[in-house]
Amino acid sequence: MTPQTCLVVMYHYVRDSAATPFPGIRALAPSLFQRQLDWLQAEHTPIDLETLRAALDGRSELPPRAALLTFDDGFTDHYETVFPVLRARGLSGTFFVAENACLGHDVLNVHKTHFLLAHLGAEAFSHEVQAEGARLADSPGTGVFGRDHWEHADERRLKHLLNYELPVPDATRVLDRMFREHFGAPSAFARSLYLQPDMIRTMAAAGMTFGYHTRSHRMLSRLSAAEQEDELRPGPGWIRALTGQDEVPFCYPWGGLETYTTETVQLLAALGYSLAFNTVRRRVDVSFHRRYELPRLDTRDLPPHASHSEAAEVAAPEGEGA
Repeated sequence: MTPQTCLVVMYHYVRDSAATPFPGIRALAPSLFQRQLDWLQAEHTPIDLETLRAALDGRSELPPRAALLTFDDGFTDHYETVFPVLRARGLSGTFFVAENACLGHDVLNVHKTHFLLAHLGAEAFSHEVQAEGARLADSPGTGVFGRDHWEHADERRLKHLLNYELPVPDATRVLDRMFREHFGAPSAFARSLYLQPDMIRTMAAAGMTFGYHTRSHRMLSRLSAAEQEDELRPGPGWIRALTGQDEVPFCYPWGGLETYTTETVQLLAALGYSLAFNTVRRRVDVSFHRRYELPRLDTRDLPPHASHSEAAEVAAPEGEGA
């Protein structure tokens, strides 16, 4: 019997970065997005989230070569660029939004890092973070990184330090101070970067699905159970009020297996989320994968970025391929 599988594709920035004030932002160009949709529509059967959920529930089967489109972080790119393209093609997408960002409260730390790197470059950014860390070290009760962290600074190392190693309050203070110095108030920047509630309502009314991406995009595995609940509890009610949806999906910030815990999965079920996606690079097998740990592939795993053979290998069902 052929496994019931679905290729779930994950997108973030979809923009022509070279035409913006931040050409260093790593984004999918709209022309490449169109080419990938051409390939997906020729080689797969695009579905909506309800079709996948029905298959997971055992209420129906997936069509052959099913594919689902998902978009993380709730960028205005998704309203200005993605939404018109999907609507013109008769496609639907599932969009995951972080509440504080979409309400204009702040720029998420992960995106402060992206824009500071794009603005300053890795070397200058590392020097500024080091200087800010030295300043924080003079503050009573503040634990900060040592100089040795910066001996071989590069983008990957910077991101790992800020996202995984530095205590969250310290990383937040460092990034907020630097962001304000270079870009001004984060709230103003957030209103131009992220989907606003009216945009979400418009997209939902046209058949797009929305899910929650936590309140503030904090890495859940670094939080206590109470802190995780604070990040997750508002989601179902907030999304339902905005969109009228009955079911609310979720996707994990960063999304690797190390970025959430068994407690996270239990909380999602208890709070009423319908399912959840991580970033394990596999095709969903409805008979194998658990509904709160559904894998996805990045846009760059697939044509036109990857060859057909590379895409087939990385998208193989569990137990097949490399």
